Amino acid sequence: MRVSFLAVFLVLTMAMTAAAGPYDEPGIAADSPTIIGWATGYLNYLPADNVDAQWQDPQKALGPATGNPNDVVALGERDVTSTEPPGEITFTFDAELRDRAGADLVIFENGFPAGDLLFGELGFVEVSTDGENWARFLCVSLTAEPVGAYGTLDPTDIHNLAGKHPNAYGQSFGTPFDLADLADDPAVQSGAVDLQNIRYVKIVDAPGGGNYFDDAVSFGYAANHPIYDAYPTTGSAGFDVEAVGVVDESATGGQADDDTSDDDAGSSWNDDDQSSASGTTAGCGV
Repeated sequence: MRVSFLAVFLVLTMAMTAAAGPYDEPGIAADSPTIIGWATGYLNYLPADNVDAQWQDPQKALGPATGNPNDVVALGERDVTSTEPPGEITFTFDAELRDRAGADLVIFENGFPAGDLLFGELGFVEVSTDGENWARFLCVSLTAEPVGAYGTLDPTDIHNLAGKHPNAYGQSFGTPFDLADLADDPAVQSGAVDLQNIRYVKIVDAPGGGNYFDDAVSFGYAANHPIYDAYPTTGSAGFDVEAVGVVDESATGGQADDDTSDDDAGSSWNDDDQSSASGTTAGCGV
């Protein structure tokens, strides 16, 4: 989405309007011990338009988040007149994700902090057990008007869309998702998606020109709202994936207790007890 990262950052640091929306859930820090694993593979990288070659390497989105705004794969942009689907990518993991207490998944985009606001792009999130049947997180976007190519949004107006937390220039936070939010999804209700056996996570760009809508009615609002984010964009256009993490907040105090006697599959994830006791799940300040 950025042509000049530094130039945009310097402009955005002047935007200091206080955030005032209802969705102020904190992000999860990249070094939080509650992150017990990271995406290890990908399928179906299908970028949309306006993505330069340097931003088309999905390997950059595997493994831990780095906070480096250049360490991303871009999903591309769709014009408001396009009938083609948005860009997307699917991630795979060494062991299944499970619905535990609290957040179960965290997604890092390379959003730029701008005071209480954010220069970032948003993405829909879906999960699957078999790679064919999908459950999408219902979302809310209360941004009232277009923000422009390099405009900012209030992240507290956003719920259950990836990309609402800053992950650049000294801040590295991801957007958390709780699989319990999908309990009423038809695919979950039918058993086609098992929330105790999630093998695939798909991120789909949410084009920010206002021709895609949220699910606000499902949350009690009178009508669904158009989704706005930085639009139009080129270069690393659309949602930029930096990393996808697996989260276990089920232990007391939010510290993941992932030793071999608990309910987690895969010995490769049984190492977070070795992490520093000083690590915490932290708020991002927006």
